[in-house]
Amino acid sequence: MSTPVEASASSSPPASAAPSTSKAMLWTGRVLSGLVSALFLMSAVMKLSQNPQVVQGWQGQSGYPLSTLVPIGIVEILCVVLYAVPRTAVLGALLLTAYLGGAVATHVRISDPFISPIIIGVVVWAGLYLRDARIRALVPLRRDP
Repeated sequence: MSTPVEASASSSPPASAAPSTSKAMLWTGRVLSGLVSALFLMSAVMKLSQNPQVVQGWQGQSGYPLSTLVPIGIVEILCVVLYAVPRTAVLGALLLTAYLGGAVATHVRISDPFISPIIIGVVVWAGLYLRDARIRALVPLRRDP
């Protein structure tokens, strides 16, 4: 038989419980995640199809060998799949962030504006932040009074 203190302690949520996710936050996060996922998938498909404009930009402007185009497209798809699956979403977000870091470095190297990959990276994490209460618990943007 449990004491009243034990009974009340077991019925309350643990102190480390993640904050709840409202439907609006969840759906906003899903939409943001879906948009960046679609963007990455479109980029990967263009790489895999070896579109002439993509090949020209890849070899000519960026200076990368053509042999790296398809493997990078495959890596991009794998990262998006990891990001889309809730169980592996954090790993996917980390890998997409690393991928975008390479994009920033490439843009800097060829003297192109590099704000786009940074914004996309912020949206990757914003989508995950809004749809996953564990991330919000890990990275609180405000303190409760």
